[in-house]
Amino acid sequence: MDLDTSQDRQRSPSPDDGLDFFSESLAALYDHHVPAHGDPLQLYTYSPPKPTTLEPLTVRLPPQAVNSLFAHHVWNAGLRMADALALGELHVEGEDVLELGAGAGISGLMAARMGASRVVLSDYDDPTLIDNLRLNIDLAFPGPGGAPTRARLSACGHSWGDASTIPSLLSCGTIPAATPRHFSRILLADTLWYSAGHLLLLDSLNELLARTPTARVCIVAGFHSGRATPRSFLRKAGERGLVRRGRWQEVGTDGRRREWGWDLRRKEGDADREGEWEEVEDASERNKWVVEGELGWSDEALRGFEGQS
Repeated sequence: MDLDTSQDRQRSPSPDDGLDFFSESLAALYDHHVPAHGDPLQLYTYSPPKPTTLEPLTVRLPPQAVNSLFAHHVWNAGLRMADALALGELHVEGEDVLELGAGAGISGLMAARMGASRVVLSDYDDPTLIDNLRLNIDLAFPGPGGAPTRARLSACGHSWGDASTIPSLLSCGTIPAATPRHFSRILLADTLWYSAGHLLLLDSLNELLARTPTARVCIVAGFHSGRATPRSFLRKAGERGLVRRGRWQEVGTDGRRREWGWDLRRKEGDADREGEWEEVEDASERNKWVVEGELGWSDEALRGFEGQS
């Protein structure tokens, strides 16, 4: 599949001095291939890929100065997820959908267009980001014709790991109002690059994902900090009862597909942990790829949920 317009965004769950190394220009940070487009407060139009005939979506990118977060760019992973939704490769019709780390909200907006019964766009709990997401709901589905889709969309702030905002997130956009309901699909587009945030993100997923065999966390992740970082997240997720479901593969900006992790050479060590795999391509080539796949609850986790009911 062609990713002609590249990119989604990335961010940590909360302000952190450790993000200072991201203050360099994107060009310097990502060598020759820059996996991000757009400028703060710029209008950005996403065009669904052929052969679909879906109308483009226009959004406004958030301002830059929001807690050192990278929500003000559109990244490859977010566009790949939007493409998968538009092409019907990722099915959300009739589902309760949450997009965490939504940035401009392109993937969540496309989920609403593709028939999700409820879509909540969420990002770091900052009024500037959440107000921009609400604006994008109106921009993407304007006028009387967009009213039915807008009615299924809402935006709500949540900092990963913050239990205090979980109830409002579960109730956001529900009918009748303020009735908590877990999400059968959670979209994560380029949210795994910051390894220090993995456990906080998993804390949130544990409270937000519906505890059913068919509930899924849908992931598209870039390799800005190497393949070891998303691999590490998957290991930590497995320890929390979220295991890989279905096929995982890498997708390139030119539409090529390949098996997940094909270019890794194993080092000594018997665990799938950071530092125990060696990249064999340069960063510029690596940043032309994303990995995609789904997580679901393990059988053991589901049995545990039954015991809690």
